[in-house]
Amino acid sequence: MRATIVAMAAMLVLYAVWQLLDPLPGQRWLYGDVFFYPVAAMGSWTAWGAARRTRADARIGRAWLLLGAASVSYLCGDVAQTIYELHGDKPYPSAGDVFYLAFYPLVLLAMVSFPSPRRTAGERARLFVDLAVVAIGGSTVVVYVVLGPTAVAGGENFVQTVFSIAYPSGDMVLLVALAMVLLGRAPASSRTALLVFAAGLAFFVLADLIYGYQTLHANYESGDPVGSLWMVALALFAIAAAAQLPIDKREASAVGGRQQPSVLPYFAVAIAFALLVYSERKDNVFPALTLHVIAVLLAVLVSVRQYLAQKELLRAQGELTHQSLHDALTGLPNRTLVFDRAAHLLARARRTRDRIAVLYVDLDRFKEINDTFGHPAGDEMLAVVARRLASVARPGDTVGRIGGDEFVLLLEEVTTDAGPELVAERVLEVLAQPIDLRAAGERQPVITASVGIAVGDGGAAEDLLRDADVALYAAKCAGRGRYAVFESEMQTVARERLELGLDLRDALTRDEFQLVYQPIVELDSGDVTGIEALIRWRHPKKGTVAPDAFIPLAEETGMILPIGGWVLRAACVQAARWRRQDHDIDLFVNVSVVQLEQDVLLSQVREALKLSGLAPGALMLEITETGLMRDAEAVAARLCDLKELGVRIAIDDFGTGYSSLAYLAQFPVDALKIDRSFVSGIAAADGSGEALVHTLIQLGKALGLHTLGEGIEDEDQLVQLRRERCDSGQGFLFSKPLAVPDVELLLERGERALPSELAIFAR
Repeated sequence: MRATIVAMAAMLVLYAVWQLLDPLPGQRWLYGDVFFYPVAAMGSWTAWGAARRTRADARIGRAWLLLGAASVSYLCGDVAQTIYELHGDKPYPSAGDVFYLAFYPLVLLAMVSFPSPRRTAGERARLFVDLAVVAIGGSTVVVYVVLGPTAVAGGENFVQTVFSIAYPSGDMVLLVALAMVLLGRAPASSRTALLVFAAGLAFFVLADLIYGYQTLHANYESGDPVGSLWMVALALFAIAAAAQLPIDKREASAVGGRQQPSVLPYFAVAIAFALLVYSERKDNVFPALTLHVIAVLLAVLVSVRQYLAQKELLRAQGELTHQSLHDALTGLPNRTLVFDRAAHLLARARRTRDRIAVLYVDLDRFKEINDTFGHPAGDEMLAVVARRLASVARPGDTVGRIGGDEFVLLLEEVTTDAGPELVAERVLEVLAQPIDLRAAGERQPVITASVGIAVGDGGAAEDLLRDADVALYAAKCAGRGRYAVFESEMQTVARERLELGLDLRDALTRDEFQLVYQPIVELDSGDVTGIEALIRWRHPKKGTVAPDAFIPLAEETGMILPIGGWVLRAACVQAARWRRQDHDIDLFVNVSVVQLEQDVLLSQVREALKLSGLAPGALMLEITETGLMRDAEAVAARLCDLKELGVRIAIDDFGTGYSSLAYLAQFPVDALKIDRSFVSGIAAADGSGEALVHTLIQLGKALGLHTLGEGIEDEDQLVQLRRERCDSGQGFLFSKPLAVPDVELLLERGERALPSELAIFAR
């Protein structure tokens, strides 16, 4: 493109110098021929090159071939005129005029060939009107300056008059082509090229108008300075073709769209103007009827364009209003509209003494769906949930999505105390049904939900939805997959939880956490072979806070990351100290799934091992089974990174996950910790508990994994686990969690279970 610009600029400069010097007086027509031929030829050559670069899209390639043909046609016309000049006989019209006139439709056909994005019916109507306004408005100038006077001065020779009128009519056609470029939306690869071409069209039309005016009011000679405008136009055509970017098949398919709208109406406009002017050419230079027709047409078109613009504005405002008040994924009312409708329902309830109810619905473990099947499946599930909730609601009720996996049902005119509970039961029932998801393949995931209910007949909408949210939290704490009705005591619990969360942020800096350690015993020998580190919170006002009370809160707030790092460092330092005292024990540390998801666990483990000097093989990290399944592939990759450090991995609470058996083999684990719920039921009268534990232990054996039973509290459980050949165990039967001095006392006794339990292993 740069070479083309330099070449065209050089030709224009030489042409200007030649005009100034006038080296061949009386032969000025040669000036144009000397410089026009190479410029026009360059335009044809670059257009052919542009067609080759865009052959992946036949429409764009065809457009450039037509533009190249237009340049060739203009060149042929110039050659013909030169031949006539050399022979001193220049008829009118001539073959040169035919070639010149062919330039105009070829350019317009080329503009039509360029693809355009798909438009709505309204967009097509606006484009049609815009082009018509440009065509008629621009044609008015052409008629006033050239076409009208040409028709009047055309004489009685019909053929000469037709050719004289054809030139300005062609300019009217070029104005439409120019408008198509400026008003249309060209493909990205052609945008710059078409803008340059539009500039060339502007110069070409200007040159035609000046030429037409000059021939009407003075004598025109070949080589006149006005020819420089045509040369600039042809040079811009060549530069435009050189500016066309290459396009491959992928980009061609992405362009899509349709071709430009039909230009036949604009040809009709040009012909109609020409005929109208010719029919009145004896009246005056600018026929009165033509003027009236133009005025009426422009007035009508401007009015139509104003109507279309107003209609489009109203439609756009309606769409923006709808988008601002509705969820884009489900189409349900969003938080803003839900609160607004709740306020209106409460205002009406105060007048009618009716009650309204709010059901706050939150999907349980929805993140696992995203992690397991991907976010497209999650979005698909949210859309299904929205439809199912809408099927439960009555015609006057409102179903809205207020964010994430949270939905709200507004029930108006609640007439019975049990009404909201019945709706909640129906909600839980329809949501618990399997869901066919395209993104999940043949698997049909099942999801549960928790529902919080609040009923009111006044007050603020914010308060009512806050109460429903508090009840939702109570439902989740009660075990998920259920509903809870708001009670005033729940607000107290929520306030205490908020206060606990605020205290949790400062607990680490105030050194309020401590570690206790529970022994892990080899079931055959009774030896203490491991120690599990457990965290406790010594709250300055509430006393000792159990992990179940603050660990979920720490995970929600993100505080689990610094707390988990502290646990790893403190536990590894203590375990390294015991191993230096010749106590060959392993350290078990629980790891939150949040640590895995945030990619901080690897650095925390590496830091703890470096700080403590603990051998990596002595550290066993416990990951819950449900945590493994949050994002199985990503977790497996992170666990492999941990294994490269030399640490070992145990699956905690094994048996509680819904699909981990199918994925177990892909995780680089070393041990299975059988959940206490299975151990506690091992002595069930019907034998089901024993069979289940047997299956879990045998699975671990088959995979070559160490098995460990949690929560052993009585001798029957111990006997059954030993019979199943479970490797290790822990529980209150052996020892409760101990402080550091008590652990050291236990280890000094020979790394066996406490004396009161030794008799168990002697049987």
